[in-house]
Amino acid sequence: MKYTALCFAAVAAVILCGCAKEVDEKSVTKDGASIIATATCPGALNATKVAYTDTYSEAEEIADISAAWEKGDSFTAIEINGDVITTVKFSTDGSGASADFKSNGAVPADDNTTWVAVNGDVSVKDGKFVCKYEGQNGGLDNIGKYDFTVAEAKGSSPVFDFAKGKRLSYVMRLLLPAGIKYIEFNTGVTNEGGWTISSLDKINGTLSSTERDAVKTIELASVSSAKSPVYIAVPAIDCMESSENRYAGIIVTILSSDKKSSQGKTTSPNLTDKGGSVGTFDMSNLELLARPLASEAIKLKDVRYDNNTYNLGSWAPFNLGGKPNAISDSNIAGGLFAWGETEPRTSFSKATYKLFDGENYHTQKGNKITSTAAGEEPYIEYWDVNIGYKGNSGPGTYYDIGGTKYDAARVKWGSEWRLPSNEIAVNVLGDGQNNARLARAKDTEKKLVFEEYAPGTYKNSEGYTSTAFGAVVIKANGAEMVLYKCPYTDDGALMDNGKQGRYLTSTTDYGTTTTPVYWNKCLEMRLDHLPNDLYLNNKSSIWDGRSVRAVLNE
Repeated sequence: MKYTALCFAAVAAVILCGCAKEVDEKSVTKDGASIIATATCPGALNATKVAYTDTYSEAEEIADISAAWEKGDSFTAIEINGDVITTVKFSTDGSGASADFKSNGAVPADDNTTWVAVNGDVSVKDGKFVCKYEGQNGGLDNIGKYDFTVAEAKGSSPVFDFAKGKRLSYVMRLLLPAGIKYIEFNTGVTNEGGWTISSLDKINGTLSSTERDAVKTIELASVSSAKSPVYIAVPAIDCMESSENRYAGIIVTILSSDKKSSQGKTTSPNLTDKGGSVGTFDMSNLELLARPLASEAIKLKDVRYDNNTYNLGSWAPFNLGGKPNAISDSNIAGGLFAWGETEPRTSFSKATYKLFDGENYHTQKGNKITSTAAGEEPYIEYWDVNIGYKGNSGPGTYYDIGGTKYDAARVKWGSEWRLPSNEIAVNVLGDGQNNARLARAKDTEKKLVFEEYAPGTYKNSEGYTSTAFGAVVIKANGAEMVLYKCPYTDDGALMDNGKQGRYLTSTTDYGTTTTPVYWNKCLEMRLDHLPNDLYLNNKSSIWDGRSVRAVLNE
């Protein structure tokens, strides 16, 4: 099948994708009944087009798209006769928007025969289609294999109207900055990131997950130049039948050939229920950020007290937006982020927070808000459905956005990294109030060592001494991590001048078992003065700007 697109930027027709023309003989039976089917190709995509750019601009989208079958095109169908299920390959010698297809491997059909067909490169296992996304190369030559569309039909001469079927993929035209070799996107965990299909009302797959195997990575044929377009097909995660997973969203992270530079963005959660479409995702103007490799993580490992093991995690060697060669304060500090936002900013206020509209808490985007008593602020009831994951490890319920599209480290650096959970952060820093899981009072064996340095007194591994930022060096199991006391914002004002520091965790305020968790508070890593004032369970307004020090998503 040939897709033809007219790009406004180039004002030229291009072939968007071509369907696979080779029949896998191992998947069909020989000498079956001869079935002639009529199939209408998926057709124009602009009717279900979704803007992947932050602000919709028609000029930035792929415009009028038409499609037509070509000689040699094929698709796979499941023929259902009562309890008998047969895999059938259909291919055509025709062309055009509609064409006749001849079967290979069918059994005799009648008016009661039911058919389910998928256009795209699929396999069949246990009577179900299996659609996956590996094998893409970013080019136009094979993108059609992964633009999966489902259609149903009945009878001995079935008619498959793919134009009215359910498209399970989003075809994304990425405009890249120079220097990109790899593209990572999340696909979910079911069937290694794809779909299983037995009928239109039985489509399963693509759950949102923090698991590392919930991603695919495409290696481009060559390193990108500025504005060079590539094409990828990604699963229509928001097409899930389960409402609890409708807002999973797609995270796209681009990486350089050595994977030491990266950038990332996410799609809007408000995607069409009709399934996939085509849109341009312009990342060409994004500045690549320095990114640590997983092998460069600082592995603090575990400590054990009173027969309990405490995970200290594996930490990034520098802040998100910072640089590994910390020979200036700007290299050390990195960017400031509000909790749940993935783009850095320089000024912060409740009015400019991206996850709710102005002062109206009840219209906070993507969340269900429950009002409390008069005069109290509303609180989140369902963070775990639309934003993050629910847990009960603290004194009350908390919610965790780690590894989701609301995690700046996950989006910008890819699925290997995430915001630290409050649990890991408390284990590392302890709690000056002695009510954390790992209170410093337990550390009689000095398994964790803390060293505090005033501005101008700590020389880092690059030989640089910051006169602006103080530092805390944390040592465990032969490894050491440095957290600088970088400036942060409170109520819109830049704070601290190097005397304190604030780092985001992925976790909301715990509250208590009887007091609700208030939506506008997250927990942070707070660096004050040792030995008694360095503590963790500090509540921060989610709209304030904080530094990000990531951990491996282990």
